[in-house]
Amino acid sequence: MPLLKSGISYNRIFRKKFMWILAFSLTSICSAAAIIIATADFKGEWTFNEQKSKLAEGRFRMNAQKIKVTQDGDALSIERTSTSQNGDNLVSTEKLTFDGKTSESTAFGSSKKKSTASWSADGQQMTINSTIVFERDGNSTEIKIVEVWKLITDGKSLSVDYTSTSARGTSSNTFVYDKN
Repeated sequence: MPLLKSGISYNRIFRKKFMWILAFSLTSICSAAAIIIATADFKGEWTFNEQKSKLAEGRFRMNAQKIKVTQDGDALSIERTSTSQNGDNLVSTEKLTFDGKTSESTAFGSSKKKSTASWSADGQQMTINSTIVFERDGNSTEIKIVEVWKLITDGKSLSVDYTSTSARGTSSNTFVYDKN
């Protein structure tokens, strides 16, 4: 093997560069995998805990009493069971993706709900931005909703910071759910 003026072989230099490239590549791959793996796991069944929640005064809240979250590949399906003012169970289902595309579901009867979902930079919070348009007596009312989901108490509880904005104003609540 030919030697350089310093007495080091080309083979040794090549091996040294190869090891640096390999170490850099492995570090990059592991870092990317850690980001993907580190996203919060909201899967499961959750039950509303009114004592732990921070509820706005006055208005009737349509928060879910139960939430069931399943995952299918890169999509989350959320089934919410609420109680109407009449005491009836209302079940709504939505499927969210994290590719920036808008998903559409039905909310409150026949009203359409359009939502997008995204992860925080650290993967520990999910934000759902939704718009619901209600049609009633020829008039339409739009409600914008922002939900920020995060796990608390070592994953035993789910906290949802819920802000809705409409012509009536803005209302903010923090709904806490315990994992079943």
